[in-house]
Amino acid sequence: MVGTYHQFGSFMSGVASLPRVVILTMHNISLKPTNIGNKIGVDSSLTLEGTVKTYRYLDEAEQAAQQPATTAAKSGAPAPAASPAGGH
Repeated sequence: MVGTYHQFGSFMSGVASLPRVVILTMHNISLKPTNIGNKIGVDSSLTLEGTVKTYRYLDEAEQAAQQPATTAAKSGAPAPAASPAGGH
């Protein structure tokens, strides 16, 4: 990502205020000035590099949609066949 220090803060604040619980983990992070050699000021552009992984809880509708497949897998019954995308 490329932005200012305050833009990165706004992004993280936005993720934190999402209506669902979202866990954001960052790995191998580096934050460097975009234009090396230039004077760094309040609105200087920065480059944030790294690996970001997100996890979230499934809401009730998503859990219910997955329930039949989970129940069939536990009982040993074959899972229902998927219908073709074209509806044939």
